[in-house]
Amino acid sequence: MRVLLSGASGFVGSQLARRLRERGHEPLTLGRGPGAAYDWSSEGLELGVRAADAIVHLAGENLFAGRWTAPRKKLLRASRTDTTRALAKLAAVHRPGVFLSASAVGWYGASDARELDERSPRGSGFLAELCAEWEEAAEEALEAGVRTALLRTGVVLGRNGGALSKMLPPFRLGLGGPLGNGKQWVSWIHLDDLCALILWLLEQPKAAGAFNGTAPTPVTMAELARTLGHVLHRPALLPAPAPLLRLALGEVADVLLTGQRVLPRRAQEAGFRFAYPTLEPALRELLGKPEPAAV
Repeated sequence: MRVLLSGASGFVGSQLARRLRERGHEPLTLGRGPGAAYDWSSEGLELGVRAADAIVHLAGENLFAGRWTAPRKKLLRASRTDTTRALAKLAAVHRPGVFLSASAVGWYGASDARELDERSPRGSGFLAELCAEWEEAAEEALEAGVRTALLRTGVVLGRNGGALSKMLPPFRLGLGGPLGNGKQWVSWIHLDDLCALILWLLEQPKAAGAFNGTAPTPVTMAELARTLGHVLHRPALLPAPAPLLRLALGEVADVLLTGQRVLPRRAQEAGFRFAYPTLEPALRELLGKPEPAAV
């Protein structure tokens, strides 16, 4: 399968490109860098979509790279909705076998401890609205009869990037701890499982609609901090106060201080199996910290 892949140089995309090759597929990279097979010009998009049997669209401006000022929000929207709409429009014409577009669990908005799955209603707030617009931008492909999957991804844990790389320095110094009161839920997923889920969605002929890209056992922020400290043999007792985070990050802090307890029910009901369904084994694998042998 020839897979047009946007975001191929990113944290998730680079790992996915490798996994695609291992499975015998051919990634056709779409991007702005010199190494991309196709660029975002009208001609580049046309050639890329025409050559592809499948499209995986992961590209988008980093949500947490700066304060959500009005210009920043405009850039975040454009980097997701405009690119998705352009790909969907061409997919409706050239009709690849599947169009998989990234989204995020922010679609559900801030929530309490209630379990949320793909049948749950959309939440409110900027991130929920952004995710809704992001998903709606793929509708032209869906309306043309192209199998369309929307992957609502949680916090991705992997090596050399993502949330874990930002958490590790203070934890290794013994200065780690939860954000805020630690009661907010964190819906996470191991990078290997996320790539496996994307491959599974590409290869399942009936997989369409929204799927949650999260592990089946979300944890509270306090549990995440405690488990990471345990794996590293470091204390995890120093919380980052909510007022300080809000002062430093503005509206972005609200996303970190609230959360969602999201479950991947549709994928599990359809037979997908996670290699890392629980947090501690996932962290041990990523950090090279195997479970001590029983005495």
